[in-house]
Amino acid sequence: MATTDTGPIKELTLEDGRQLLDKQARRYLKLSGSEFIKKWEAGEFGDDPDRPEVMRLVMLIPFAK
Repeated sequence: MATTDTGPIKELTLEDGRQLLDKQARRYLKLSGSEFIKKWEAGEFGDDPDRPEVMRLVMLIPFAK
């Protein structure tokens, strides 16, 4: 396992990534992770897709797919 100055780096499995996205999507947008991905891919975040709570989740998508 790799380490940094702040401690070990944990590699996430696909399931871990999905759980992380789901947890954060529920926290920030009150959506499940899969609902967030569907809405993001459909362009349903409309007039302000760059708001911080959306971008936090967008950065997690690669961990869940």
